[in-house]
Amino acid sequence: MLDMWVCLSTCIIGALLVLVLSGVVCHMRIRTSCLSNDIGFHNRVTQLRREAENDERSVYLPPVSQTEKCKTPPGVPLLGHSLTLRAWPSWTWWWFRSGGPRGDQLLLRALLRWSEQYDGAFQLRNGWLGRLLLGDPRVVVVLSDPPAVHALLALGEDAAVKSGRYYGSLDQASTASYSTRHDSARLGNRNSDPCAGNAVLHPNAVPSSATATSSAQWRLLRRSLLHAFSDSELQLDFEIAKAKALSLANFVVGLGPGAVVDVNDAALRLSLDVMGLSKLGYDFQAVESQGEVLMLRLLGEVAAEWAVRRRRLLGRWAPWISDGAAEGQTRCRILHHFIEQELWADIEARGPPPPEDVTLAAQLARLSSPPARGAPVLSADRTVSELAAQLLLAHGPTGHSIAWALGCLAARRGVQEKLVAELKKEGIFNDPLRLTYDMLSKLPYLDCVVREVLRLYPTMPCPATVRTLKKDVALHGRTLTAASDVWVDVFSMHRSPKWWRDPHHFKPERWTAVASAPTSVTDTTAAAAAAADTGVSTSRQLYDGLCTVEPDVDNEIQDPGEESAAAKPPPPPPPPPLQAESPAESPPPLAPLCSPEAFMPFSFGSRSCLGQKLAVAQIKAALAMLLCFLVFEPSGPGSAGGGSAGDAVGSAGESVSGSHGGEGGEVAPWGLGLFLRPEGGMQLLVAPRKKNS
Repeated sequence: MLDMWVCLSTCIIGALLVLVLSGVVCHMRIRTSCLSNDIGFHNRVTQLRREAENDERSVYLPPVSQTEKCKTPPGVPLLGHSLTLRAWPSWTWWWFRSGGPRGDQLLLRALLRWSEQYDGAFQLRNGWLGRLLLGDPRVVVVLSDPPAVHALLALGEDAAVKSGRYYGSLDQASTASYSTRHDSARLGNRNSDPCAGNAVLHPNAVPSSATATSSAQWRLLRRSLLHAFSDSELQLDFEIAKAKALSLANFVVGLGPGAVVDVNDAALRLSLDVMGLSKLGYDFQAVESQGEVLMLRLLGEVAAEWAVRRRRLLGRWAPWISDGAAEGQTRCRILHHFIEQELWADIEARGPPPPEDVTLAAQLARLSSPPARGAPVLSADRTVSELAAQLLLAHGPTGHSIAWALGCLAARRGVQEKLVAELKKEGIFNDPLRLTYDMLSKLPYLDCVVREVLRLYPTMPCPATVRTLKKDVALHGRTLTAASDVWVDVFSMHRSPKWWRDPHHFKPERWTAVASAPTSVTDTTAAAAAAADTGVSTSRQLYDGLCTVEPDVDNEIQDPGEESAAAKPPPPPPPPPLQAESPAESPPPLAPLCSPEAFMPFSFGSRSCLGQKLAVAQIKAALAMLLCFLVFEPSGPGSAGGGSAGDAVGSAGESVSGSHGGEGGEVAPWGLGLFLRPEGGMQLLVAPRKKNS
């Protein structure tokens, strides 16, 4: 049953929209006039430049690209793009009930269309009504142009910081219910703020390394946690991932031929177990459990709650009037209690960790209770917040990526069998236990498949990260004003026809040249050694989207105004030269098949994903082990990607904006919350694979 206050708020907004519809025509006329003026201005600049070329005098005119500013798509008067940014168009409810796509699917399609229309950079403006009711910023700039994104993420904190407005719903307190305030008073909490209570990560609103906006809050912690994701730790973590994947394969084989399995749920169980055993020393036994796993359910509900908070009216005051918001707070409190009383209590009960133990649990224990004299680096509240953040942001992306990969392999049996042939060639198919972390470099096609899956389905598509500008900056010929929030749109970057040929098609072969090169770890280490000897960094030429964390831990600690070698963006391409007019226009240049610089599944720069190497290793271990024992097929001819899927998982432009719930050839509908997930799961037909096939 819908909450009465939510219905009332929706009706009020609907009435306001009806009142302002009369201004839409006038608004569009004004925009058309401005667009005509812009076109005339650029034509005049081009004419002057051509006249200057024929003149003997040296006349300088700036390139046209430098005079362009971020364009603004049409919006709704008074509200602007507030509803679009929150994936909540006014027609979403009716459209979804009629079988159309959800608001998050419409948001991805709109951003994809605008990104192509405005060359990877545009701004969305929120009207005064949207800022008043929803608390949105005045301007949100959406970037998907790779050079501009690299330049943005290389900026120091004096120019751009993580957006406290966007990430605030993760670690800032929202309105507490009566029970929360009563418990705080009973426990002697001196916080008398009636609006302080329950955040997503911790009730006391402490930041984690993923959401902190100041380098003093995250830099030392990040340096310590980097040891937990070192190459030596990856060797052990890979064995754990392989063992859990074998356990999952044995369980599915026991179901017999013709079983329909939700591989998204199975992959989430696998990633939770690997995270628990490898980094926390805690076995959730999610793979072995046939029933519901409490921790898995809590993490899923809390991730959904964070996504809902970004769209909820009245923000922190919503729990006073909405039962759904109050229930979301209850789920967060249950997760807090479980992590603090179960996980962290188990870690503390082990005592001081030995020196050779550099797992995530050991590093957090050292920071909260240092062996030497002095105050702890992390308080108890922040330790629990960091533990919750690592669990939430580690298991979900990896699990969903495994599910997307299995869906793509089921839709493309040829790719699946080619991958099995590679496993047979290396002797892994008949002896899966011989696969080690060091052997991954001998499986180039597996690397191609993983890269292509992460290109089509990045775990955090848009926004992959959000930065708030503290001053005016110029990024690749575009001027962005201070106080603007900048969204990095990785989804549109990975599917841009400017940077990828057949961007909506699943083609692992496009990565052949990249996968046949030396491994990213070796390349980055060699680049660091060469830079130390010659003083010249070559990391820019060795940029690899699957390895954007610097291997040298000491490089993570630097002066705020100093840029590391890996944080230097590639130089912007020079403006295209003016060409003489010709009666017949030449055809547009063909887009490259593969553009590694436009591949960014784990972000870039000093705040990139810490566990990206573990995530990639876990995905590869899961695919290799499962394909040794199982055959995956679409669950039916009526399913997305079912039947005889062609060469494309998603067809070109028309299918991305198709009318069948966001599928249009996709392996599953897009579900955009905290992560990009298969909406409704990923149901696949699974059968045991014959060893003599």
